[in-house]
Amino acid sequence: MPAKKIKQHECANCGFRFSSNSEHTNFCPNCGQENHNPRFPLVHYGYELLEGLLHFDTKFFYSLKILLFRPGKITHDYIRNIRGRYTPPFRMFIFLSIFGLLVMGLYEKNLLNKGLFGESPDVAEKNMTISELFDRSADSVKDHILVPPFSWVMKNPAISNADLRLLKKTDKEDIGAWLTKHGYADNIITRLYAGNKKVRISREMTMPEAVIMVTGIFKWLFLVMIPVNALICFLVFYRRGLYYYDAMLFSIHFGCFFLILFPVMLLSVLLLQGAGSGALLVSGIFFLLALFVYLAFALKRVFAFSWLGTLLRMTVVCLTAFALFQLIHYFISSHSGR
Repeated sequence: MPAKKIKQHECANCGFRFSSNSEHTNFCPNCGQENHNPRFPLVHYGYELLEGLLHFDTKFFYSLKILLFRPGKITHDYIRNIRGRYTPPFRMFIFLSIFGLLVMGLYEKNLLNKGLFGESPDVAEKNMTISELFDRSADSVKDHILVPPFSWVMKNPAISNADLRLLKKTDKEDIGAWLTKHGYADNIITRLYAGNKKVRISREMTMPEAVIMVTGIFKWLFLVMIPVNALICFLVFYRRGLYYYDAMLFSIHFGCFFLILFPVMLLSVLLLQGAGSGALLVSGIFFLLALFVYLAFALKRVFAFSWLGTLLRMTVVCLTAFALFQLIHYFISSHSGR
């Protein structure tokens, strides 16, 4: 809720005296100064900030219902200046971020019980660095350098831990020769990912420190990708009368939906851990399908292209956003931690 403004009967700037209904006079008609005194104790502004961000009302629950079951409608209405019935996008984003962070905190604790390089959890529980854990892992464990979508279009042969130990000792200038020797193309993408792999297996960080770093990177990346995704949507779905502001609204609202779906998916992973890999696979496919179906209907409603045009453009948007996400993620992680 907005801060309550204290009205005055006389303008402090020019001395103009307001009429008897001065409490309804927002600005001085003589000099234009706003008719209220903004001086309050700091605690008052802190209270107002918390109240404004965390105030739940019927608008929030109505907005949540529309967000979940009518993809793209809130953005569609906002673009047409129909806003009064909805919670402001940023406030909704704050609410749902709190929910997402709480669930991710539970998932972080669960990750600490997992091995990184094929070692058993009891080894991972020891206070060892990532570099030490990797050195103790079996030579026969296989891994890959590239990740989707780059692994879909470039050679990505399996590499054993024994080969990766050679990468760990390889100078940065000689990574290209290592890539060529192990069947990879030598280009800027493969060098980025090989360099990142070298950093990951050489970290002088414990498992808890590494998990906190990685999940922290993902949290910041989620925020970074909102304006990036908006720019991609603006360019790919461009049409007359469309502004970047409209695409930004869409990106925020879709981000809000993701902040509901993704934590629910993580909770299902935690609950189904004992049910076997098949159950986890089915759960993952279900949530991924729900995400893409929701995105398709939201894009169709907001940008008003035909279904064929929407689906083709959505494919371009998803592949572009996924590739940029991976590049930004691996670039940041290569320069994070120790």
